[in-house]
Amino acid sequence: MDPLDDVFAAMRLQSALYSRLLPLAPWGVSFIKSASLRFGFVVSGQCWLLAEGQQQPVKLQQGDGFLVQPDTLFSLVDHPASPTRWCEDVFAECAGKNLSFGGEGEAADILCGYFTFDRAGAEPLLSLLPSVVIIPADATRSPLLEATLKLLALETVEQHLGSRVVISRLADVMFVQAIRAHCLREQTHQGWIAALADARLCEVVKRIHQDIARPWSLQMLAREAGMSRSSFAVHFKAVTGETPGDYLTHWRMYRTRCLLRHPSLTLSEIAGRVGYDSAMTLGRAFRRFAGITPGEYRQQIRQQFPSSAIRQK
Repeated sequence: MDPLDDVFAAMRLQSALYSRLLPLAPWGVSFIKSASLRFGFVVSGQCWLLAEGQQQPVKLQQGDGFLVQPDTLFSLVDHPASPTRWCEDVFAECAGKNLSFGGEGEAADILCGYFTFDRAGAEPLLSLLPSVVIIPADATRSPLLEATLKLLALETVEQHLGSRVVISRLADVMFVQAIRAHCLREQTHQGWIAALADARLCEVVKRIHQDIARPWSLQMLAREAGMSRSSFAVHFKAVTGETPGDYLTHWRMYRTRCLLRHPSLTLSEIAGRVGYDSAMTLGRAFRRFAGITPGEYRQQIRQQFPSSAIRQK
């Protein structure tokens, strides 16, 4: 398991809910801030995306896609000067998932949806992404992502047998491929993404995540990379911004937070899974890292999700 697999598994993406926007210019729709991650894909026509925190509107043309981080207010419009209406008002006036609204001008077809997910599990990924990720339809985009978006668009034209399941699975695949495309396109990698892009660190980082409980030492990690201890430590810090020890601790604490969401697991069991020799040792490390005890963290989770038991996976 590499870090990206680790995060995607911990995110526990839920089924994507979607709608098909079929507006005629002039038109504009604003989406409220949400705890979900929004996505969109321009099937035909064009539009502009305006989001808080962005200095300039972004023009989206046929084949372009986008992801919008949680808690981000954004709008889709036919022109940056067009007035907008709140999405709830538009949805209330349109029956079903195909939403026709606006004037009598140029038509657009935009597939929109959103993901719900485990916020704590997604933190390592979302912290590295901008508020809006644009996935342009150009030569650098993965052919797999291109094919997935086209299949997603075709499947949402009409309701077929099992369409909801197919759309959900395609949307999950689209999300993973969109993140991959973004990381490949942007060369200014950070943190663990930078480590995955580095030829000398990629396999070492994957080994850490495959066996996070192993008692890794600097010597062992340097040997995996085929480097001296001093050279490895310097290079690792330069690429990731962390020492190897801090990186290992960071991910062990991340895995601990994810496992603490499963009430059936004892702290001793979690300690064994993340590389600590006892519940007491893990508890002290967790308190130093998070500022609260594992028990207090679990209490917070129970307060946030009082009616839903978190099942172990």
